[in-house]
Amino acid sequence: MGKKVVALITDMDQPLGSFVGNSLEVVEVLDVLQGDCSNDLWQLCIELSGWMFSLGGISPNLEHGRELAAKLIASGQAMESFEKMIGLQGGDPRVVDDPKRLPQATHLGRVVSPQAGYITSIDCEALGTGAVVLGGGREKKEDSIDPAVGLVLHKKVGERVEKGDVLCTLHYNAESRATRARQMIELFVRIHVEKSHGQLIFPALARAVDQPLAVFGDIEDNDRRG
Repeated sequence: MGKKVVALITDMDQPLGSFVGNSLEVVEVLDVLQGDCSNDLWQLCIELSGWMFSLGGISPNLEHGRELAAKLIASGQAMESFEKMIGLQGGDPRVVDDPKRLPQATHLGRVVSPQAGYITSIDCEALGTGAVVLGGGREKKEDSIDPAVGLVLHKKVGERVEKGDVLCTLHYNAESRATRARQMIELFVRIHVEKSHGQLIFPALARAVDQPLAVFGDIEDNDRRG
């Protein structure tokens, strides 16, 4: 078949990016396409794009693929393609220039740190369940989805927090849902005295059809993860 396959092993000790929820995640996508390279979402997008350009023969190697991805974002071409994609799927392309056209929640709430220390991990499942309870997903198959609700993280793994610091902001439309979600989300973060250092992307696994698996990256690091 002649197909090349690459799998990136990425960290799931915390959510990717800082936004959880339908409209909120679109806002974060727009931030990345506008060139905001300050978070892990940007890093992973560049890495994935680099691999796709390399595997597809557009770039001669991974590094060139990464550089091409960054250039397409910087030039605005990536945003233009996203805007066209929205229109072709029947959406409102105007959200690209005015994200407030996306559904907006009517209320905001805060979840604060119960203690001082360093964040060592964030429970992705707990956050996801909390977003569902807010209305961002279905608890039952007949439920409707509220695209406006969700949450925004203000702290990530490795960061120092003090007691009372805001860990995340809830975007919600129903107080009863927010109360339930807050009870879940308050338990989502683990805080310890010692600082933890995370790693977003681990060695990539790649293979061609009918060929042995190859590992790209630090072999010793890969062995430590089993």
